[in-house]
Amino acid sequence: MLNPGFVTRPDAILPLIASFDIQQDAVIRRLMALRKIPLKILRNQQAQAAGDFGLHSFTLLKSSASELCYGLRGQFWRADFGLENVPDASAYQAPVSPGSAKLLLRYRVTELAPGQHELCTETFIYCPDRSTRLKMAAYWLAIRAGSGWIRRRTLDAVKSTLQDME
Repeated sequence: MLNPGFVTRPDAILPLIASFDIQQDAVIRRLMALRKIPLKILRNQQAQAAGDFGLHSFTLLKSSASELCYGLRGQFWRADFGLENVPDASAYQAPVSPGSAKLLLRYRVTELAPGQHELCTETFIYCPDRSTRLKMAAYWLAIRAGSGWIRRRTLDAVKSTLQDME
């Protein structure tokens, strides 16, 4: 949430999310480097497939003045993320095959009071079968703390940029 009494243009918030480059943050870069270790070990080389993972890897599903929704499909627990090619919202909405999962990432800006806005993030994951749910659950347990840290640092970066703009 943006500081109480902090006045900003809400229309500036979501564009900052959309343009945020996770590589600009040293902590996020290190966390993503940790995530790439299994791929480096398996391939015994630089983890190029997962090396440039970021919001640009997602498919934009919805964009409005108050909400951004991004989709991703794949086998996220695999060393290379097992990402599927999802060129548009229609491809994202197609049924997912057993063994793969769908992820929806939503950013929403709401007005709490005049001049006070909240940026919320939510992640939804759909797994079509038990085996996929078990793999995703194990993966989520492994990455949950790091994922939360990345999200917090992203929100803090947006907040800092907004404060610098005022």
